[in-house]
Amino acid sequence: MALVKNYTQIPNELFQNQNLDIKAIGLYAYLKYRSYSGNAQKSFPCQKTMMKELGIGSSNTFKKIVDELIKNEFLKVKKGSIFTGNSSYDLLIPKKCENDTC
Repeated sequence: MALVKNYTQIPNELFQNQNLDIKAIGLYAYLKYRSYSGNAQKSFPCQKTMMKELGIGSSNTFKKIVDELIKNEFLKVKKGSIFTGNSSYDLLIPKKCENDTC
């Protein structure tokens, strides 16, 4: 039976990239789960909510995880302001890995 609702698709390249920590993979999966616009490629959750729901203890740890996803071209972040609120997280379509390694 094919899944038609209540699931989240995660790109295989996320798991094939040997530079990503499991926390980075988890954050990407969470953002994908929470995405609802731009063909499910944009997400706007509050940092405090993400940290609480994912069990991330500090803002520094959260920033390191986000930076890892940005460095490996899986995420683009547009910082929120006092006017716009939460940051915008663009989930990038990862590049194909050669020989199943990145």
